[in-house]
Amino acid sequence: MTLLQDGVIALLAAFGAVTLLWLGISALAGRGEDLPAVLMVPLRGGAENMEYVVRSLELRRSRGGLRSPIVLVDAGLEVQARRRADLLTLSCPGVVLVQAAEVSKYWE
Repeated sequence: MTLLQDGVIALLAAFGAVTLLWLGISALAGRGEDLPAVLMVPLRGGAENMEYVVRSLELRRSRGGLRSPIVLVDAGLEVQARRRADLLTLSCPGVVLVQAAEVSKYWE
C-alpha cells in the first residue's frame, strides 16, 4: 500500500512540476513585443476547405491564441468560391480578401 501511495505522490509531483514549468515558459513568452504579423491563406479553384480554415482561425482568435489579421489571397478562385469568400469577409470582421497582386501592400 505504501508503494502505491508513493507512486501517486510522485505522479502528482511530476504533474505539478510540468505545470509550473509550462506556466513559467508561457509567462516569459508572452512578454515579447507584439509584431504586426499577417496570416495569409492562399485560395485556388473551388477552395472547398475555405470556410473550415477561416472558422477555425476565428475560433483560435476568440480564445486569444491569434492576434493577427487573416488575409485570404485570391490566387485563382472560381466565381462561386469568390462569392463564398466575399460572404466570409462580411461575416468575420478580421478577415480580408485580396487579389494576389495586392499582397505586397501587407509587407509595407
